[in-house]
Parts: sequence; C-alpha cells; structure tokens
Amino acid sequence: MALLCDHKWKSKYTPDDGDLVQRFYVQALDAAVRYDRTTGYFSASALALAARGIEALVRNNGKMRLLVGCTLDKDETDAIAAGYDLRETVSGRLMKMPLLAGDADHREALELLSWMVARGLLDVKVAIPKNEAGKPIPEFSLFHEKAGVIEDKTGDRIAFSGSINETAAGWKLNWESFHVFCSWGGGDAHIQAEEESFARLWEGRSPTAWVMEIADAIGKALLLLAGR
Repeated sequence: MALLCDHKWKSKYTPDDGDLVQRFYVQALDAAVRYDRTTGYFSASALALAARGIEALVRNNGKMRLLVGCTLDKDETDAIAAGYDLRETVSGRLMKMPLLAGDADHREALELLSWMVARGLLDVKVAIPKNEAGKPIPEFSLFHEKAGVIEDKTGDRIAFSGSINETAAGWKLNWESFHVFCSWGGGDAHIQAEEESFARLWEGRSPTAWVMEIADAIGKALLLLAGR
C-alpha cells in the first residue's frame, strides 16, 4: 500500500505541471484511507477520471465524504439517492458489481457514483449559505469552497485548497490551481484549519452554512440543478 510520504508533493499545482489527475489526484487517492472534500461543483465524471485511485481507496478500505454546493444535476442526485437506497437494503445489482475501472462514459460514471454510495465508500451532503435568521438563500449565493484533506494508514495527511472543483472539467480542462500542505513538512496548521472547518460544516455547526443530507435537500427542492 502506498503512503503519502512516498511522493514529493509540490506546494502548488497548475496545468503547467502536466495532467493533474495523474500528477496529484490518482497518486494521492492511491494512499488514502480518508478523503474529505468540499467543492462548489461536483460531477460523477470526476470519480471516473480517477478510477485507478478509487480502486486503491477501495483496497485500502477508505472512505470519502463529499460536501458540495447545491449544484448537482438530476442524474447525479438520482444516482446518489439510488446508492443510499441500496445501502439500506444491502442488496441489488450495484452492490454486486465489481468496481468500474478505466475510462467511463456518463452512464458508467453515474453507476460508479451509486456503487460507491451503496458500498458505504462515499457519503454526500449538500450546503448552501444561510442568512442571519438561519434561512437558506440559494437564489443569492452559493457554497463555493474547494478544499480537501487526504489521510493515509499511518495518519500522515495532506491538505489542498485552491480553485479546482470536483469535476472532470476542473481536473482536466480548466486552468485551475491549488496549494498543497503536508503534515510531515510543516503544514500542520493549514491542515488542522481545514479539518476543523470541514468538521464544523459536516456536523451542521456552521453559523453561516446550512448543511443537510442529500435526501433532505432533494425533498425540500433546494438543489439548483445548475449546469457546469
């Protein structure tokens, strides 16, 4: 099993460094037992791009928690909901499927998303900013943070933050950049700040963001279903 410290991570990544999926995303997931991610936009195709890293996450018995702005497409909300339904029944076709590998088209990407949720490898919540009265204001503002923390089996961690969303376009097409901090390289303060921020959001303790389970967001019709 790979370790995060096996790699010499750059302090900043841009497309000038080459393929960010291969140079960072897959290599980091290869060592992951935990991946916590906040993103303004998400697409299932991002998981398909990193299929080799996702395979390693599965082998490592790793878990991913995704906190996303209310910008999921209907296909993706349906796939996530189906995954949670299958997790409850612990049965069904997706639970029995092997992990999809390699390139995936849109349908296969959605199946991978459902498969990860069904197997308990991925939990998803949505967030929108709220006003002083505690009311969501999706029509005026968007949860738009883009950061992540990855931990390996030794407890070593890396954190990254920047402009990159968890989408195929973000990782492959757009000109995006992000900074990386390593727990063994003096980055503890940055990592701890990301950990605390994520925990506060995930646990619903943020005074300025309303975070809810995906089913609640769908039921309240709060998802914007925005395009990419």
